[in-house]
Amino acid sequence: MGRIGIRNADNAFFRQLLFIGILLFIGLLIVYRLKFFIGAFLGAVTLYVVLRQVMFYLTERWHWRSWLAASVLVLAMTVLLSGLGFFTFRMIATEVSAVDTVQVKKMFNLLLEKANDLLGFRIVPEKVLQDSGGVVTRVASSLFDTTYSFTVNVLLMLVVLFFMLQRGREMERRVIMYLPFRGTSLTSIKQAVKGIIFSNAVGIPLVMLCQGIASVAVYWLLGVPDFVFWAFLTAVCGLIPMVGTAVVTVPMGIYLWVEVAPWQGIVMWLCAFLVIANVDSLCRIVLMRQITNTHPLIVVFGVILGIPLFGFWGIIFGPLLLSGFLLLIRIYYWEYGLIPSDTLSPESKEQNGKPVP
Repeated sequence: MGRIGIRNADNAFFRQLLFIGILLFIGLLIVYRLKFFIGAFLGAVTLYVVLRQVMFYLTERWHWRSWLAASVLVLAMTVLLSGLGFFTFRMIATEVSAVDTVQVKKMFNLLLEKANDLLGFRIVPEKVLQDSGGVVTRVASSLFDTTYSFTVNVLLMLVVLFFMLQRGREMERRVIMYLPFRGTSLTSIKQAVKGIIFSNAVGIPLVMLCQGIASVAVYWLLGVPDFVFWAFLTAVCGLIPMVGTAVVTVPMGIYLWVEVAPWQGIVMWLCAFLVIANVDSLCRIVLMRQITNTHPLIVVFGVILGIPLFGFWGIIFGPLLLSGFLLLIRIYYWEYGLIPSDTLSPESKEQNGKPVP
């Protein structure tokens, strides 16, 4: 009887492993075939976290129908995203065509020649310079080719967001039911996810807006041609980890030094490092302190990790993935008694294990 019991237990264990293997295979197959829409799903999750409190306020405080509240919020997001998309398209379509590309190429070649004379060797081979026009054309073509896929992803994101908002409470209960965390661990996970999503979803557009306004003011005062376009490009480059706005401001200062006047180049560099770069740093410090205490290195390496994996939404989910990994390590040590529970996270300690609303 004992051997039969052991044999049955072994058979049950192997059946369980087989079942888990089948689930993993089917799940990976689904994710692989739908990888095109991963960005849409992550975008819907981001917007849901931002809008969930408003949704619950409308349905539970004002007693709106769930479909009506979800429709209003999705419509508001549609108007907002359409406005941002139209502004970006007009900026690219109008300002890029107005930019003197011959002058930009001349400036680039001049800067390279100065650097080559200073260093004594060519930084960029001559063949690369000759092929630069074709490279720019291919990049521009690829950007226009991605417009369709981006539009489809945004539309799907709004559809997924509608169903998330409409069944929000039920969806959250089901997700929590299948999570392997309870109590303080679950509270810490919620705080980390909510804090990082808010910091990036609210912080990144705000930082770009502030950098764009500061850049417009600086470029206009220094007489930079097409200053609106260059300010827009500066705000976009501010998303690049570590180098940020220096991608635009440093060459711009060199151009003003060589082509216009040395004092304008010096003023450009001073404004870039004292005003434009510090606007970014100040906004990030204020947001990180008020929403979450994410270490700047986690943000930098998270963005580097997330963009190749998730595209644009990697700016948000890259740091979230890295922070979640570090948090899971702490939870593992706490669950098995290797560290005291009060070292798990400051948020959990403050809330005494109460769930996040």
